[in-house]
Amino acid sequence: MDWIIFGLVVTWLGIVSWFDIRKSEIPHSAWVVIPLIGAGLYRIWQGDWALVLLAVLVAAVSERYRISQAFGWEELSRIITWLPLLFLGAFLSIQSSPLSALAIIGFWAAWELKWWGGADAVSAITICLMWPGIFFIMSILVIHLIVVIASGLISLVREQKIMLHRLPGLPILLASVLILKVGIIILG
Repeated sequence: MDWIIFGLVVTWLGIVSWFDIRKSEIPHSAWVVIPLIGAGLYRIWQGDWALVLLAVLVAAVSERYRISQAFGWEELSRIITWLPLLFLGAFLSIQSSPLSALAIIGFWAAWELKWWGGADAVSAITICLMWPGIFFIMSILVIHLIVVIASGLISLVREQKIMLHRLPGLPILLASVLILKVGIIILG
C-alpha cells in the first residue's frame, strides 16, 4: 500500500511540477484541492482526525474572502475572526502530531506572507497529511537548504554576488518526497 501511495504522490507532483516549471502556475486549483481531500480522508482513515481538522481550518482561513462574500458577512474576511478556530485546531493537532501541526501552520503562513504560492502550500500540507512526522520535515529542510546553497553559488559565479531567486516550489516538493522515501527506506 505504501508504494502505491508513494507512486500516486510522485506522479501527481511530477505533473504539477511540470506545469510549475513551464508556466509558474497550475492550470486549475483542483490539481491540488483533490489530492488534499484525498490525503485528509487517508489521514482520517489512519486515525488522525485532528491534523485533518487543522488542515481544513487553514484552508478555510485561506479562503476567508470567498467565504465572506458567500455569506455576505464582511467580518469573516478578517483573519482575527478565524484565530480562535485556528488555535483550537492547532491545540488539538499538536497533541497527536506536534511537528506536522507546526509545519502545516508554517506552510500556510508562508503562503499568507507571499513567500510561497498557494499550490506550493496546499501541496506541502497534502504531503504532510500523507506522511506526518519528522521525516518529511527533515527532507523538505534538506532539499530547501541544497537549493538555496546551489542557487547562491550559481549567482555568485555568474553575477559575482549572492542573489535571491524565485524558484518553482512544486519540483522542490517532489524532490523532498523522493528524499523522504529514500530516508524511510534507509532508516526504516
